[in-house]
Amino acid sequence: MRVLLRVLSPPLGLALAAAGLLLVAEVVWRWAGRGPLTGVSLAGWAWTDRPVALVGAGVAAGGLVLLVLALTARSSEVPLDEPAAGVRVVTTPTSLARVVGHRVRAEEGVSGASVTASRRRVRVRVTSRVHDEASLRPRLLEVARSAVEELPMPVRPRVSVVVLSPKDRAARPLVPGEVR
Repeated sequence: MRVLLRVLSPPLGLALAAAGLLLVAEVVWRWAGRGPLTGVSLAGWAWTDRPVALVGAGVAAGGLVLLVLALTARSSEVPLDEPAAGVRVVTTPTSLARVVGHRVRAEEGVSGASVTASRRRVRVRVTSRVHDEASLRPRLLEVARSAVEELPMPVRPRVSVVVLSPKDRAARPLVPGEVR
């Protein structure tokens, strides 16, 4: 939901800004004593006319959709233990991913790692040019789990580790149509 809001907000904001600028230009143009700037005269329209009611209903429906999207967008906070009664402490999934990623990247044999985290899950994707998955994955899984367990969290997220290694690709048989 948050991604949808981030995608919709800039175009809607620009459209509203453009409409506002057009309205200001129209008012100034009219005050100068000239005809309508946009070529549209609203003098013959009443609030009860069908097109006015349809535009109003469309704007209200669009606003209601945006309101529902904003209200249903969950916050991406990861709760931590409360240090005292009435004190709420949270962190972001990005911070959790940084902690785990820093620990995993410090391990021997890791050439790169990408970590994504949420309140319920931490996913680690590691690349290694030296070790294969069978030898490196158990150690990195333990490192990632210990990094998560050291944090004061009331609920621990599940941790998964995937190791991508050229050694694993070389040992795997070719699939028909695959090129190495």
